[in-house]
Amino acid sequence: MNPDLTKPPLEFRELNLLKELEANPVISQRELSHKLGFALGVTNACLKRMVERGWVRMAELNHRKTGYYLTPEGTSKKARLTLHLISWTVKHYSTLRNLIGRRLVEMERAGVRRVVFYGVTDEMEIAYISLHGVSMRLVGIIEDEDKTLEREKFGFGLEGIGKVRVLNPDAALVTSLADKEERIRKLKNVLDLEKTKIYDIPTD
Repeated sequence: MNPDLTKPPLEFRELNLLKELEANPVISQRELSHKLGFALGVTNACLKRMVERGWVRMAELNHRKTGYYLTPEGTSKKARLTLHLISWTVKHYSTLRNLIGRRLVEMERAGVRRVVFYGVTDEMEIAYISLHGVSMRLVGIIEDEDKTLEREKFGFGLEGIGKVRVLNPDAALVTSLADKEERIRKLKNVLDLEKTKIYDIPTD
């Protein structure tokens, strides 16, 4: 699998840190780790690297608090990373739109008319847009049972994977790249594979 399709480059971790420090320079490393979803050790290492590169200036406010202030170089770096993120996002969307579009055409040619999406992700939203270019009908969106509470997408209430057969689809499209092998395994356990085909999004 192409890792660039499932997550942005690791340098965007630095962008998130710089944004958070600009908004709240007096914040503990533990709070930063919790807000951004990083391990505490990773946060510590990133902050040290930013200080060494001159992006952030540390200031001891008292024996309990430390301030992390962006330097002019840090502000400039944040702006460059933001532009890079915008460029990556546009390219990422274009690549996924092409890959998903090819898969939907393949499904259409195989006779699929009724399809369900499995996985509420950015990929699913692109698949929904791309579906308008083929003669297939979306008949439902399914998710793992613990992710369906009080949620709906595109006018469809999210159904647990156990209800997929009730929707009577010709095919299920796994619309998640990050864990698609596990999702395919789950579908094989609940579908009648003679009646319903399983597809995923290609990665090359």
